[in-house]
Amino acid sequence: MQRRCPGCGGKMEHHLTLTGLQDAVGGRTVGGLDVVYTKLAVDLQNLAGGAGDPLIPAALETIREATGCDAVAVALLDASGGSFQQILAARSTFAICNPEILTGVSLDELPWLDKHLDHLRVHGIASTDAATVAQSIDAARLATMGCGALLLIGFHIHGQRAGFLGLFFGQPQPGWSVEHTLLLKLLGSSLASGLERVRTTVRLAEINERENLLEKTVNDGTWDFDAKNNRVEYSPRWKRMMGYDDADLARNAPDWRRIVHVDDYARLQARLRDHLTGNTEIFENTHRMRRKDGEWRWVTCRAKALLDDQGRLRRLVGVETDITEQKVYEEALFREKESAQITLQSIGDGVVTTDHEGTVEYINPVAEELTGWNVDDAGGRHVDDIFRGFHEETCEPLENPVMSSIKRNRAVKSVRPSLLIRRDGNELYIESTASPIRNDRGDVTGGVLVFHDVSESRELNRRLSYHASHDLLTGLVNRREFESRLER
Repeated sequence: MQRRCPGCGGKMEHHLTLTGLQDAVGGRTVGGLDVVYTKLAVDLQNLAGGAGDPLIPAALETIREATGCDAVAVALLDASGGSFQQILAARSTFAICNPEILTGVSLDELPWLDKHLDHLRVHGIASTDAATVAQSIDAARLATMGCGALLLIGFHIHGQRAGFLGLFFGQPQPGWSVEHTLLLKLLGSSLASGLERVRTTVRLAEINERENLLEKTVNDGTWDFDAKNNRVEYSPRWKRMMGYDDADLARNAPDWRRIVHVDDYARLQARLRDHLTGNTEIFENTHRMRRKDGEWRWVTCRAKALLDDQGRLRRLVGVETDITEQKVYEEALFREKESAQITLQSIGDGVVTTDHEGTVEYINPVAEELTGWNVDDAGGRHVDDIFRGFHEETCEPLENPVMSSIKRNRAVKSVRPSLLIRRDGNELYIESTASPIRNDRGDVTGGVLVFHDVSESRELNRRLSYHASHDLLTGLVNRREFESRLER
């Protein structure tokens, strides 16, 4: 009697019936093939080591002996699903057929197989010598491996195709038995389930390991609010950050509405409301929180809400970073900057600061008055545009002192007054000092120019010098100056 396998298009000979298979192995098993296959299915579902589990080779050998095929193989694809990364096979002693040759082969070279690895569907090539047109390329490749027929079932893991379980025969087969098809479906589904469970277990272990490492290295505290059960779980780091222990939280969990500073509460509540109503993707806010001991700490909080189908809050997970020290530094820096700004605003000299290329970044009010440039117009211009110096006697252009100091990497002080042309064209005499600005590594990042008006003092010196050498009544040089000139 023969039975045809639906969907496989072949006939089944008597020696491939379940009775025949049971005769082949039933003598060495308790309860016959049903017990053997049930045990195989259970073992494959409970793999502990993934593809490297020793249960797989043993299971393949049992399947080979039970089905009478020349080889049984599990072919596993690489992460991209484009080629065979690993072939696990069991072969009879004198079999020519060797599935392990497929290791490293791309599915581009096996077009029929590429299209028939759908999840838990059985497909077969009954004869590599009489293959269909669609099977011809794959059949020719299988023939070079000593394979006359192949029956396989593909399987997916986490929605991605992962490989197949196949029965390889050295000779063409007249058809496929229902028992073979059912066997592949049973064991294929068990193998896929087992490998998926192993990958899930490995993935969970990796996640737990990463969380443990992050918990020990990241300076952030986390919390998880279960809205349905009105319960909050806190990470160990959050507890240490806020000064709580497990006993404190068990007795009286902190109410965030009471531990957030009153001056920050309204802003926090508004931003949280925006997030819960879907106006923001992530909730983020910086505020003060009171530790158990009463100390106020600055924290930056980022949180993400999960809503149910009705739009109600189901879960809210947050991460809080203690930025108290950063805030202290920021406030100290702000005070220092304000103090420096006040000093620059009130100092009697003109001050101009530039970057390393000479672009003006700041000028104080005195510099505005002396140059005729206000800070808005001067900002972003080159210092040569607002500070043009000339020799006081020859009127030859002078090198800009701040650019000279940056180039020489040292302070530059004028030895005599120079002529400054204001924005409106008026002239005045100034004395200046320029110095480079360096960062903490000693690199020049800019320059500062300090200058003041000496027009009045220069005119006074000129008059004193004139009066010292001239007679006030006649305007002629006096005797001392006359004798001095004779000596020259």
